[in-house]
Amino acid sequence: MDELEIVKVLNRYNPWWDGKAISESKTSSFKRGDFYSINDNLDRKEIVSIVGPRRVGKTILIHQLIQELLDRQIEPKRILYLSVDEIELSKGGAELKHVFESYFKYVVKKPFDELGEIHYLFLDEIQELEDWEKILKNWYDLGYKIKFIISGSSSIWISKGTEESLLGRIKTSVMMPLKFSEVLRYRKIIPDGFSEEKKKLHFALIKSVETRNIELFKKELESFAGLIASKRELIEIELNRYLIVGGYPEFLEEKNYTKIAESIRDKIKLIFFKDIVRYFRIRNPAVLENLFKLLSKSSGNSFNIIKTAEILGIQRPTLKDYLKYLSKAYLIKSSEFYSGSRKTRIRKQNKIYVLDSGIRNGISDYLDDSLLNDETELGMIVQGVVFDHLLRLKFNLEHGPETDVFYWNNKKEIDFVIEIKRMGIPFEAKYRSKLPDSTINEIEGFLEEKKSPFGFVITKDLFKLEGRILRIPLWIFLMIV
Repeated sequence: MDELEIVKVLNRYNPWWDGKAISESKTSSFKRGDFYSINDNLDRKEIVSIVGPRRVGKTILIHQLIQELLDRQIEPKRILYLSVDEIELSKGGAELKHVFESYFKYVVKKPFDELGEIHYLFLDEIQELEDWEKILKNWYDLGYKIKFIISGSSSIWISKGTEESLLGRIKTSVMMPLKFSEVLRYRKIIPDGFSEEKKKLHFALIKSVETRNIELFKKELESFAGLIASKRELIEIELNRYLIVGGYPEFLEEKNYTKIAESIRDKIKLIFFKDIVRYFRIRNPAVLENLFKLLSKSSGNSFNIIKTAEILGIQRPTLKDYLKYLSKAYLIKSSEFYSGSRKTRIRKQNKIYVLDSGIRNGISDYLDDSLLNDETELGMIVQGVVFDHLLRLKFNLEHGPETDVFYWNNKKEIDFVIEIKRMGIPFEAKYRSKLPDSTINEIEGFLEEKKSPFGFVITKDLFKLEGRILRIPLWIFLMIV
């Protein structure tokens, strides 16, 4: 494909070069928290990578970042956007090197080593490019004034790049479906500046752990609850919908549950065949699909490797590989037994959660309002949503390479345990108005055995502190994250 043909294709994807606006379909006035954290890194040297499941909003985020650069009066021709799977370029045999050379020769009109200012190169769906990590490493190490912002649809490809060629050269942001507070911001039920209130709560929680005084957090939480009390009815309406359809942005305005369920099943097939089956050359994709259905229907339950392998008719090592692939595609996450001993954790069965309630419900063929009247199903869904939000809370409180939410079982079971300041903090999810005494006894037993400062019960509507156990309604808890 000759250079001028390449430039012709690039012009279609970069309308700002000719002073045209970015298409409304490719951007949005609503900005997620990911936008602000990534935007802060645009002027640093490291490659920025944005990863997450398909159709979670990565391409929209990229165009919002481009618009932000344009609003900062960055020369439009210093900004290049390219979808790496662009059919016309790939059919024409254009390699990334040719694309870059054509861009700098005909658009920027400067050689690489004479660039006086940073040029921003956005490469969407980069996993479609073979050996992408080696190519970017070579360009990065040449030291040109080029900032790469890349995106991809799973951690399958990014882990390979960061562990090998790009170690120390790349900063990765994981973009997941919308958390509940983001849905409320989108609906304008809570304002954009609400994140400052959440920061106060995070600080109070850490301080409470350090001082072993839950009253500090309770006081801040009461103030927080007072700010949103007038919106409670609207928040609970959105909560019911969130428990059913989850947090994928494409479903925010869709009212038809049948269409949502069909779209979810199509999404999962796309992830399986484009991100897992193709990459790992899986010979029998039907087994992978059956495994995910099993996981969806039993999300949050203990997972028996031996029995599941027998049911699916596969070897245990193969099953373990399939679980790893589903995890790298951001569809599931395991919860290990809480113990300081690695041997003890390995001996115990893991619990496995599907990370989005809409995905879980769509694959289980149970995505409709009747879920709200099914106490058993609703309890499983709430557990999954709490697990997902605890992962995010832990990350917000204490950034780390791996975020874990554990469970605990010593005759009596605790749903979740997260470590804050190296202390285990227990959480029970009981989405009902009346709590059984056993729930309190379980947490008190954990607090005594593990010398933990306090614990939490996530309830339907109870907000009360008794001793060292704070009951928090689900609608308030989810907004803390």
